Amino acid sequence: MKLTNKALLIAALGVAIAAPAFSQDDSSALFADQSAESAAPAAETSAAAQSAASGSDFMLRLSGDHEFDYHFPVYSSPYNYDGQMTSPAFTNDLGVELQDGQIKLISHWALDLSPEYSSSSSEYGVAGNDTLLKPLENYISWNPSAFKLAFGYQVFSWGVADKVNPTDNLNPRDSTVGWNADKIPVLAADANWYATDNFSVEAVFLPYKQTSIYPVDFADEITSSQLTEFFVTSSGSKVDYSSLAYDPGSAVAGGKLNYHSSSVDFSLSYLYDIDAFYTPEITTTLTPKGYDISSISLDRRRIQRIGADAKTTIGKFGLWFEGCYSLTDNSGSDDYSVRNSNLAYVLGCDTNYGPNDSYYADIQYIGTWIPNYDSSSTSSYTSFLYGAKTNPLAVYSQLTSQSYMQEFYERQTVNSLGLESEGLIQGVTLNLKWEFLDGLLTPQVTAVYTVPFLYDTTSATRYGDLALNPEIDLKPVDSFHIKLGADLAYAWVKNQGSDSVSLDTTTDKIGSYTPFNNVYLTVLYKWNYDLKK
Repeated sequence: MKLTNKALLIAALGVAIAAPAFSQDDSSALFADQSAESAAPAAETSAAAQSAASGSDFMLRLSGDHEFDYHFPVYSSPYNYDGQMTSPAFTNDLGVELQDGQIKLISHWALDLSPEYSSSSSEYGVAGNDTLLKPLENYISWNPSAFKLAFGYQVFSWGVADKVNPTDNLNPRDSTVGWNADKIPVLAADANWYATDNFSVEAVFLPYKQTSIYPVDFADEITSSQLTEFFVTSSGSKVDYSSLAYDPGSAVAGGKLNYHSSSVDFSLSYLYDIDAFYTPEITTTLTPKGYDISSISLDRRRIQRIGADAKTTIGKFGLWFEGCYSLTDNSGSDDYSVRNSNLAYVLGCDTNYGPNDSYYADIQYIGTWIPNYDSSSTSSYTSFLYGAKTNPLAVYSQLTSQSYMQEFYERQTVNSLGLESEGLIQGVTLNLKWEFLDGLLTPQVTAVYTVPFLYDTTSATRYGDLALNPEIDLKPVDSFHIKLGADLAYAWVKNQGSDSVSLDTTTDKIGSYTPFNNVYLTVLYKWNYDLKK
């Protein structure tokens, strides 16, 4: 599957959607029931308490999730199984969990089988002969008294919102599976101190920053862009990656302060991180036609993330807020190769209703704001680029100004690589679920709809994009599911000079997934076996 990086990095919408327990192709779990999600951390707080409750100091659990996925493409082109989003597959999550008093060992592995892996390799796992073997969570934890210490490959779940978590940035993502990206476990040391029943502190340290996986080459994205015509090919110009050093200089560290009471959960977080996006360093050379690009170096710079979240219950309604301000390196300077800082936020509400409260509804308001984004610059650059192509003499003063050309090259490239194509995005997420016949039949609908604002409307007006996942879950027996659903993505645009609104299937972050729309059938079986003594 070959998509632009704009289509892959859904994080730019403030939608960080990932959970390793979910199938890589099944987005039906995009917005899970918050009751189950919120209860999970509490079960991990005291391994000793778990042992005492069970009357055992030793427990061995074997578990497995086995899933068959068939996807039928429903878009005319490409009408094939190309890519992990539409390729038939059988996936297995095999796990071992061992608890001996205060010590706990977790080891989970994924063994995926699909024709997709016969002719491809993976940066995350070992592929070949229709199989892909990759590690999931693998760590050991020690739970003495009011502390919990964990070491190894872990998956973190910061934040209280429903699968749209601006503060959840510790794990990289695998976007080769589509817009519902998987989290990649990170090697980390994690320490929790439960100081009181109401207050806890968490500190996390990653020895080095791990990289997200995208089915696209960033250098190809630049060299195939509109900037290509400005390269001085005679000087051997090229795009170079400045890879993160495998040393303590690329370490990531952060922490959380958590407060819990009967009425509200609240936390503050800080993360000394490294940007998931590349920032270009561009050098220019004076030529007879003006200043051209001689080289581009892609750097991963430091970024600081300051987050907060709160969750409470009023009657039958759960309410939450989560927000994160990401402060980029040297933000606000005159260096146009610097990415802008941004604010991402979520405000949500959920409730159970209907017979025996077996129906569930969840709605969230999401947004991303770039305070210093200059929407007019895109329009002026577009006019300049058109003039450079059609009448170079008309823009000669800009072409021969090193400062103007440096700003033009760097801002255009930063916006493209950092997905800064608008100053404000507003959206809504929705999850509706109806459980019938004691869970035998469960239809549900999940959706994300976003609309851009503060952007250049010179060439087109964008009317928003939609990711939609309707699904019917049939559970004839416990732990066995048969699911029928659809993964659909659309974006609407009205191009300049056109009288009609059309689908954007090439440039929009969500619309680029439209050619991979599919109807799917999933058969899932889960099991576990406990041995205690």
